Order: sequence, then C-alpha cells, then structure tokens
Amino acid sequence: MFKFQDLKIREKLILSFLVVSFIPILVLGAVTIIHFRNFALNSSAKEIYNELNFAKFKIIEMTNEAVSIANKLMIDQRLKEILLYRYKSPLEAYLKYSQYKDIENYKTLYANSIYRIRIYSENPTILENGVFYRATKKIKEKDWYKLAVNLNGFIIWDLVRQDEDIYSDYYFSLIRLLRDVYNERFGVLVINLNKLEMKSILNHTSYDTLLVNSDGLVIFSNKEDFMGNTFDIDLQRILSDKGYTYDLNNKKYLVFGVYLPLTGYNKDFYLVSMVPMEIIMREPKRMQRFALTMVFIAFAGSMFFTGIFSRSVSRRIGILNKAVDEISHGNWDLDIPLQGRDEIGRLSENVKMMAKNIKRLNELVMKQKDMKFKVLTNQLNPHFLFNTLETIHMMAVCNEQKEIADMVLKLGKILRKTIESKGTPIRLESEIELVKSYLEIQKYRLGRLNYDIEILTDISEIYVLPFLIQPIVENSIIHGLENKKDGGFIKIKIFKEDKRLIISVEDNGIGMSKEKIESLLSDSFNGESSKIGIRNTLERIKLFYGEEYGIKIESSEDNGTRVDIILPYPPRREMGDVL
Repeated sequence: MFKFQDLKIREKLILSFLVVSFIPILVLGAVTIIHFRNFALNSSAKEIYNELNFAKFKIIEMTNEAVSIANKLMIDQRLKEILLYRYKSPLEAYLKYSQYKDIENYKTLYANSIYRIRIYSENPTILENGVFYRATKKIKEKDWYKLAVNLNGFIIWDLVRQDEDIYSDYYFSLIRLLRDVYNERFGVLVINLNKLEMKSILNHTSYDTLLVNSDGLVIFSNKEDFMGNTFDIDLQRILSDKGYTYDLNNKKYLVFGVYLPLTGYNKDFYLVSMVPMEIIMREPKRMQRFALTMVFIAFAGSMFFTGIFSRSVSRRIGILNKAVDEISHGNWDLDIPLQGRDEIGRLSENVKMMAKNIKRLNELVMKQKDMKFKVLTNQLNPHFLFNTLETIHMMAVCNEQKEIADMVLKLGKILRKTIESKGTPIRLESEIELVKSYLEIQKYRLGRLNYDIEILTDISEIYVLPFLIQPIVENSIIHGLENKKDGGFIKIKIFKEDKRLIISVEDNGIGMSKEKIESLLSDSFNGESSKIGIRNTLERIKLFYGEEYGIKIESSEDNGTRVDIILPYPPRREMGDVL
C-alpha cells in the first residue's frame, strides 16, 4: 500500500511540487487565458460600441435637420399656396415658382445632410421641376405614400426608391403628409438624406455596419450588398454588452448594436455592426498563445529548479542521516562534512553539539536528581503545619485567648483551602466562607474594619473559580482602607443581572484615578504584587469563561471603589487546563 511517508525526500519534493505548484500554475494559466480572452473581447466590443455611438450621434444630427425642414414646410403658407393654385399655363407656374426660394435655401443650408427635397401634389396643373411632382397613380400605390396619407401628418422614415431620377436609387427618407391646421392637405413631403454623408459616417466604423428598422430591413449600410435585404437579427440581444453570434452565408459573425430612436411614427431603428468571428478572435487567440507559452515556460523552469533543489536537499539529508546513524552506534567524535547556514547546516551543527553533550548527560542527570532530593527533603509537610496551628489554637483556648484562637482557626481554614485547591471550580458558598475568614482576620488586624455580605440570588448550586473574590477584597483593604483614618467598610453583593452573575465588592476607601484604573486593566500592566493579583484574576476569568466576562472597576479619588466580577449565569463547572 502506498504511503507518502515511505517516499524519499527527493520524491516527496517533486510530488509536492506537482500538487502545490503545477496544479496552481495550470489553474492560473487557465484563468489568465480566460482573462486575456475576455479582456480582448471586451476591448473590441468597447471600441465597436464607441464607433456605433459616434455614428448614432451623427445620424440623429442629420435626421433632426430633416425634421426641422419638415416642420417649417408644414406651416409654410406660401408653399401651400403654390401647391394648391390652379395654373393656366406652364409659364404661370414657372413665374410662381421663381418667386419661392425657401426649399433651395434649405438644400444649400443643409447640403451635408439633405440630398433632395420632393413634394408630391395631387394638383394636375402643377409643373414638375425636380422639387414638385404630380402624385401619379403609381406613386399613390407606394406603401410609404399610403402610410403617410393615413397617418395624416405624422413623420415616417422609410427606404424610398426614387424612379423620377435619371438613375433611380434607394434613399433613406423622411416622409410626411403636408396639411394645415384646418386639415387641408397640400402634398406629401419626401426628404432624401445624403447617401454620401451617411456612407461617410458608417465608413468611420471598422466593420460592416447596417442601419436597420424594427423588422430587420437594412435601410442603409456601408456595404452595398446589404441594402434592402432583411436579416433575422435578434434586436434585443445585440444591445447586450457582448453582442451575440450570428450565422450568415455559413460564416459566423459577432453582432453588436445600439438603439437609434428617430422622431416620428416608426421611430425604432438600430445601428448594427457585424464583425467576422475570425477577425474579432484574432487578438484573443494571440493572447491565448502567449499565455500558454508563459505557462509552459513557468512549468519547465519550475521543474528544472525543483529537480536541482530536491537533489541538493536529498544529498545533504542523506549525509546527515548517515552521520546520525554513526552517532547512534557510539561514534561521538564524528565530523559531519556539511556547510551552509540553512536549516540543514544548522541541524548538522546541532547534531555535532549533541554528540559532544551526550557524554555529559549522565552527570547532569545525576546533579538534577541530587537537587530534586534536596528540594523534597526541605519541603514542609502540610500535616505538620495543620498540627502546629491546632496546637497554637489549643494553647490559646487553654489560656482563654479567644481572639488568638479564632484567628488561628480561620488562618487554618484559609491555609487548608489553599493547599487543597486544585484550581477546579468550587461552590460559591465555600468561596464566601473563605472570604469571611479572611475579613475576620483583617478585622482583628486593623481593628476598624466592618463588612457586609448581601446575597440576592440562590447560590446553592453555583460553582466559581477558587480565590476569585479574595484578591479583590485584599486589594480594597490594602490600597483603599489601610491609609484611611476613619473606619473602613466593605460591602459584598451577589446578584443576577440578565444572564450574568455579578459579584460586587465595594469599599469606602481613598479610591483611585481613572488613569490608575486603565493601567490596572491594560494588557501591559506590570505593577505591585497585590494589584497583579487583580490582573491575574481578570485573566483567569477571561481564559475560563470567555472574553466577554471579566472585571469592571468604578472609582474616583476620595470616593471609594466598586469592583464588579462579571460571570455567566450559571457559571460553567468544567475546568480543563485553562488555569
């Protein structure tokens, strides 16, 4: 059965490289390839959209100029009069036309945008002159003409074939029925947009660009073959940031588009760029090849250096292993031929030092045994201490020294609990008894100390860490009451608050400043031994019960001190090795 620990160091290093380095290199390479590909596609898409938006702006500018002309002609009373007047002769029509120059002025002013302005009239006496045309039966049957009449003045946009010209051609045109405010019709306006200008605009794009309506009909394109064709293009998908793939004549294209809203009834148009897939993928594929080359170089270089490194480490460890084997057979003066300040070099120095020190090990062990024996023989027997205190107690009783007898008895209780304590939680009642004994001894010592213990909750089944309250009481006496001239008072109060057990120790001593409180509770505190007792108590609480529990101190100079021990309710009883 294969076991990793049975492999040689060199094999482990190579295997570790394959797991730790090769797989991440492959993942990184794949991520890099995908990132480069997406970056190239996104950059191309961004460039295409910038071109489309520029073309969109220019076309909207052109169409707005046509709309402006249409609005002016709609309310032109002179134009209405010319189109509705019944002429008696061509000469009369010519003379009437010669007095009207507005349309020629519009063509000159908007020459970049407008190719021709045509008005079709049902007046049979009108003279056709390249601007005014009779609305023949053939014209009236045109879809765009009928739609303009039905819409009664709304602007429409369509691809119009102008058969009146010598060389008939299609033009993207504005079409509108001309009527006055009284709904009297006087012609159908057709404004042909300048094909050369539109082609110039679309030629600024890098790829085949189409202007299509909502039915997919190509209104205009910088590629003549597409004009007038209808493509089944998903007009919603082309508006996405990444476009979509479209098949045309067994050739794949990536199609991008922007919405082109025009003023009028059929306002929904789109500018579409069709990019051959092999062109747009040219840069991503180049980046993929570059990324794959980098991954291969990184892998080959890593394998080369890993082989050299693993061979060096394996050889040095083999030398060290042979030396250790010699030492295990008693060759203490062996010289290990390894150089270097790395871990293996230092390990070899430590092995040589170990070989020299092993000879002295027995002497050190013997010395340690002698020292341990001396320590054990000098230890006091706890039973001897208890027996001695009991003897003193009996002597005090026999001599009717009740106060001495009582002090010795309480001291014995404290000493017994100190020696018997294993650091595990004890009953809170037992802790209170210990504090009472300590307070009684201090009361004898100071002579002016009073105390009160108030228990406001059931503590019969409450366990706490041993010596949890005594260090707080000791600190109150030593630092709060000993230097107080008047009588001292300590109040211990035990109560439950929410899900916490509060043990409050309050004195009427000299108090302390805010700075001293912060110093006492800070992690960097390093003070006198009695205050260290408080700090140790705080650390024991946090270690055993959790960081949210501990000690809270409220005090001000000359106004006493209150210390709250905050524990969970009920406190935990399992001890573990936290103390």
